[in-house]
Amino acid sequence: MTHFGGQTPNGLAVQQLEVLVRTAIFKPANALVQCLLQQAADRVDAAYQPAPGQQCKGRVCLQVGGLFGTFPLERDYYYHEGKKHGHYPADAALGLEVGYTPALARLICLEGADETGYQKAERHLAETGAIQVSARQIQRVVQRVGQDAQVWQERQDPSGSCDAPVMYVSADGTGVPMRAEELSGRKGKQPDGTAKTRQVYLGCVFTQHRTDEEGHPVRDYESTTYVSSFQSIDQFGPILRREALRRGLATAGKVVLLIDGATGLGNMGKDCFKDSVQSVDFYHALEHAGRVLDALLGKKHSERKVRLRR
Repeated sequence: MTHFGGQTPNGLAVQQLEVLVRTAIFKPANALVQCLLQQAADRVDAAYQPAPGQQCKGRVCLQVGGLFGTFPLERDYYYHEGKKHGHYPADAALGLEVGYTPALARLICLEGADETGYQKAERHLAETGAIQVSARQIQRVVQRVGQDAQVWQERQDPSGSCDAPVMYVSADGTGVPMRAEELSGRKGKQPDGTAKTRQVYLGCVFTQHRTDEEGHPVRDYESTTYVSSFQSIDQFGPILRREALRRGLATAGKVVLLIDGATGLGNMGKDCFKDSVQSVDFYHALEHAGRVLDALLGKKHSERKVRLRR
């Protein structure tokens, strides 16, 4: 295509064309998703067996937000005498989160997790996917899903089995920016002693079955699961151990704990993974090596990068 209505195209015209094509594609896609979810909701409602005391109020319409736009969804509403909140069986079955489809809720959480803020997440969703979600709604979804995720990671699942020669457990701590009310009374590194961030611990579990041509370990594809917590290291350790047990800690060939060498994490490893091999992860090992080189050569030495790489 070389002409737009007889005119030579420019960058703005091409941009407008792409937006129009995206809009044209999204409309039938949105209608298709609506049709499929409405059929699924109808099946759920038809098969639902209300609990004793539950009564069906009838069909209630919800404006659902999805990747391709918004659409109405009719589903049954049940209420129970004496209880404050009702129940929509179809919402739970379809995985709707605060009126958003699972795919959009996941995308909102990914954008909302960026520490630059919900306003930027709102703009980014609008620019990249023509998705109109306010910053306030992004915060609401993140908080709702976060609470559910916390309950999920603290579930009491039975221990699983693992046939991997090596299971890796990794943990680290970092600071995340928080609102002022969440930092009240916390000591920090600012001149006045207050804090701008709050400590959060992150952990993951993954497995290894093979090595590459040079003998380096290769992480099993999509084998990583994650946990996180604002609780202290003494409380986070059992959470991470519980996830490792669920993944088959007891039957893994060998367990390797990857940490940064901090005393708190090292003690956590001794308490919660006493038979594991503790190893400083590569990034932090390199960081420690860099400090030694800085002391010996200086940060601006011409051979610093070469020696650090060695």
